[in-house]
Amino acid sequence: MRALSGLLFCVCALLAGGPALARDDDAASLSGGFDLVELRTGREGDAFLWDGTFSYGDSTDQAMLVLQGGGALGGQIDEVQARLFYGRTISGNTVLLAGVRKDFKPHPRDAHAALGILGQIGSRLNWETYAFLSDKGNLTGEGQVIYALPITRRLYLEPRVAVGWSAQGIDMEAVRPGFTEGEATVRLRYRLTDRINAYAGVVHERLLGDTRALARSQGEAVKSTMAVIGFGFSL
Repeated sequence: MRALSGLLFCVCALLAGGPALARDDDAASLSGGFDLVELRTGREGDAFLWDGTFSYGDSTDQAMLVLQGGGALGGQIDEVQARLFYGRTISGNTVLLAGVRKDFKPHPRDAHAALGILGQIGSRLNWETYAFLSDKGNLTGEGQVIYALPITRRLYLEPRVAVGWSAQGIDMEAVRPGFTEGEATVRLRYRLTDRINAYAGVVHERLLGDTRALARSQGEAVKSTMAVIGFGFSL
């Protein structure tokens, strides 16, 4: 972990030492909110989850906090995760992130060094990708693409595709090397106000590759399709 800490420090130093792009009058501000606060229901049961991002900074440098979690409806919360990043804008629409990830559930002792990139293409397509190196030496990652398709001034369709991967097998998580899971979602969102929206949609999740084969051999479910309803809000 000393080598990992040194690498993370070097990345942060490199980002902080890059050319400043912000204007002198580019004041720091707080932004963000919860993109997803939703209920999912399907044959496998009902679940709820949340996904929120908050950042403080200017157009060049930001501190970013990501909060994610969820669990079975009516039961205990199964997953709680926080990520804290320093973000540096390296072009007009791309932000490089370096920081840490802490899992509070299901493995409360797990901590990770984290690197990420956020980007935007045009006004409708957003993408993000992350890599995590745990304190046990496990390298994993995830990526997501989000597209916003306007229908009316307030109504828009939002398809998303996400995928997770692992560089090695992790027995305690029943994970094998390669792509491990994928998710495709379509949400129909309606803007109630400039800061609040409500949505409904469908999400399909499935395990991938050798992780899928392992789960099938153990009699576990390898895919699910659920209806979703929820809301999002921004500061």
